Amino acid sequence: MRTIAIIAAAVILLAGTITSATAVSAHDDAPLFITSSEILAQQQRGESELPWLFAVYAITWAAFFGYVFFMSRRQREMQREIDTLTRALQAKDADMG
Repeated sequence: MRTIAIIAAAVILLAGTITSATAVSAHDDAPLFITSSEILAQQQRGESELPWLFAVYAITWAAFFGYVFFMSRRQREMQREIDTLTRALQAKDADMG
């Protein structure tokens, strides 16, 4: 389970590095600040940051549900172990009593 978490973190970091490198290389001559008129021009051309926002939103929810899945699985395993230990203690008490 820890291995899966490490692999997932590596994939997320790698994906972030690739996309940020692509964004930087595509906009090397871009100014540091964008004026409102440039934003309006981008919107009129149909360019937007919504795909990036959706990607981050989807990745965040996927990570959350992955975490919930792994935690619920671990909780079930622990509950089975508790039940096994409880039965073992009850059997030991029955043998002694």
